[in-house]
Amino acid sequence: MRKRWLCLTFIGIMLFFLTHTGFTHGHYYFNGKVNAISKGYINVSGKDFYITQDCRVAIHKKVNGAFFENPASLRDIKIGDWVTVKVIGNLVTEILIERYKR
Repeated sequence: MRKRWLCLTFIGIMLFFLTHTGFTHGHYYFNGKVNAISKGYINVSGKDFYITQDCRVAIHKKVNGAFFENPASLRDIKIGDWVTVKVIGNLVTEILIERYKR
């Protein structure tokens, strides 16, 4: 009975860690120039991505050698801006506008 309980506990812990590590990664960062943007779509350096409804947008500024991040919205993104996007599959979940690269 004790071996059975120990085996089931081990299998449960193993399944927990496998599912946790399997679903937490898979994103990557892509940076480039904005070619086109609309409410649900962005084209960065020739690659098309869809923007999620809860996408986080921020502006990175460089002041006296230090980098600062200010909240922004999709309206602040202009064609020709340098951006870094966090992509999961083909969906953008985060956009960082890099104003110091102008």
